Amino acid sequence: MMIKRCIFILISFFELSFAHLYSESEWISDSHDKNDLFKELSLVRKIDLKLKERLPLIYNQSLIIGYISMPSARMSESGTLALGFSKTTPYHLYSLNFQMFNSIEMVGNYRVYKGITETGFGHLGFGDDTDRGANIKFRLYQQNQDFPYIPNLSFGFEDFYGSKRFYSFYAVATEEILPANLELSLGYGLGRIKGFYGAAAWTPFRKSDYGPLKGLSLLAEYDANNYKHHKNEHPLGKEIKSRINVGVCLNLFDFLQFKVSSLRGKEIAASASIYYNIGSSKGFFPKSLNPAYYNSPVNNEPLGIRRKEYELAQELAYAFCNQGLNLYKVYLMKDKKGKESLWIKIINTIYRKEGDVRDRVEHLLSTLIPSDIYATNVVVEADGIECHAYYFRTSDLIKFKEGTIGPHELDAVSPLVEVPKVKEREADLLYKRRKDIWTLLLRPRMITFFGSTTGKIKYSAGFIGGVEGYFFDNTYYKTQVAYNISSSLYSLRAIDVYNISHLPIVRSDSVKYFQRNNLTLEQAYLQRGLNIGGGWFSRVALGYFEPAYAGVALEALYYPVNSSVAVGFEFASVLKRDYRGIGVKTKTIQINHQNIPKYIHFIGLQYFLDIYYQYKPWMLDFKIMVGQFLAKDKGARFEIAKEYKSGSKFSIWYTVTNGGDIVNFKTYYDKGIAFSIPLDFFLKKSSKSMLGYAMSAWLRDVGAQALTGKKLYETIHEERR
Repeated sequence: MMIKRCIFILISFFELSFAHLYSESEWISDSHDKNDLFKELSLVRKIDLKLKERLPLIYNQSLIIGYISMPSARMSESGTLALGFSKTTPYHLYSLNFQMFNSIEMVGNYRVYKGITETGFGHLGFGDDTDRGANIKFRLYQQNQDFPYIPNLSFGFEDFYGSKRFYSFYAVATEEILPANLELSLGYGLGRIKGFYGAAAWTPFRKSDYGPLKGLSLLAEYDANNYKHHKNEHPLGKEIKSRINVGVCLNLFDFLQFKVSSLRGKEIAASASIYYNIGSSKGFFPKSLNPAYYNSPVNNEPLGIRRKEYELAQELAYAFCNQGLNLYKVYLMKDKKGKESLWIKIINTIYRKEGDVRDRVEHLLSTLIPSDIYATNVVVEADGIECHAYYFRTSDLIKFKEGTIGPHELDAVSPLVEVPKVKEREADLLYKRRKDIWTLLLRPRMITFFGSTTGKIKYSAGFIGGVEGYFFDNTYYKTQVAYNISSSLYSLRAIDVYNISHLPIVRSDSVKYFQRNNLTLEQAYLQRGLNIGGGWFSRVALGYFEPAYAGVALEALYYPVNSSVAVGFEFASVLKRDYRGIGVKTKTIQINHQNIPKYIHFIGLQYFLDIYYQYKPWMLDFKIMVGQFLAKDKGARFEIAKEYKSGSKFSIWYTVTNGGDIVNFKTYYDKGIAFSIPLDFFLKKSSKSMLGYAMSAWLRDVGAQALTGKKLYETIHEERR
């Protein structure tokens, strides 16, 4: 695509050059030249839009981009999230689709066998049989990327994880014929998809001025699913009268899709989905309540008779507060050459991106720093830890204010630096503000558990609230209480009788901590963080870290400024908490190989070597934890997280240990997914808060770890993001 775009731009450039060379009016009319230039720029824009033109994307009944039952080779843009429901008799399908990269599409399905009771626990209330499936598709080539005559090419795996009842491998090619508003696919599959299949989608009114008609597509496909001979098929889904499925799909408002179709020549299928690109979104509302960049009053008067030091401190305190940044300390220092400089400490409580903080600091300092100050160090603190600093020379700030250099040039000459230490005996303290002793927090909470023997989905809904703040200006504390308003967890048990674990019960009894309907204390801990210098940080924490554990934790981290790599070590000793009250205990249950539960002595010890790596071009974060987990199983946990321009994040983890846990006759390794989106998606002002959800494939004791407060890397990485 880039090659074609460059060719069109070069052609337009040469056309423009020849027009200027041979036009007789070139030297007579400047306006004629300008008109020609705008015409050429308009032509380039039209060409660029033409290259980006696409037919509507269609989600099939499994929420894979395709047609009715069959997948296509096309994909959505990176960061697109979709949720969908399909009624494809005799199944109901609940699905989630996430486009992690432009070339990797991931889909999760929850399939309900309508009318077939689950064999193991259906009589206990579990209900209809269900199956969870994971699908993935990889794109090999995108149409019009470089070569105009090669279609979209992809391959994928359906239901490749778990019971694999509907496993398939497929390879498919898709051609978009834009002049005809037509999309054609040809694919081949192995597994449930057996042999060749073909499909077509026609969007006849794509260029219509009437909005609803623009997203109307007519669908037809040859269904290659091996319904009749597939052993895991629902008995009512084996009969086939026709392999030609036809349907109609309607896309509305660029985020809704509805589809009705025939299925197997026998049934009518229907589906609905909602999709949105959370990766590139700037939120649902403009940030109109954010303060404008500070630009007045301008005061670069040097310190002296006309501008006292306390006046400077007051001006800075007011200006930083106006920008949503809290000023806590200002020192006036002299270096060995007698040059005066300022040391300023601020805390960012609003902005998620380091660049937003930097921009506001640059505008503010260029407006207010005295001209006789040689340089200013601005230290950014979070969770009681001095994370990094900016070093600004006043001469550069003045050039920035005057427009002699731009923001990029100023960023280049004032990068992030390690926090400089202050010799308080040799410096003048101009300003000091105490941190808040307490801040009240209150928000709703929903906890979910899937797949219990007494029902598919269990929940607990209520509120959590608490107080957090600082003691002695440097020791962070947090308390959190919870109250359940409505819950369906009371019938759940802590032991999986179908897949008995022989590890100490350290995490699989978590549900018992949320079965209380009274006010409960979930967290109450102290934490002290320290920037040792040279890129080294340390942390110690003590107290109730979570509903299930209390104890003490130590952590050290090496994370230099501007580094993509960090290395740390953490250790924690914890005790299990009582299911009710605030007591702790030194015992837990372990089931021996004769399936007899016994109490054993237990003091949890977990320790890890942590390695972090950030691949900035793709905005990927990698983490490896090697060490001992709570159940004394040893191994490693691998995490990969993809962050998007919007601030949203999607992550996957996989843990390999020697725990030897068996689930469904196979060794189980802890794994799961997590995602978060910024709270300010729904606000008119910036916020650092995130809304997140994490889900493990199975609630087991293998690869389990206790929370130990807020970790160093999380704090520092968030401020440097």
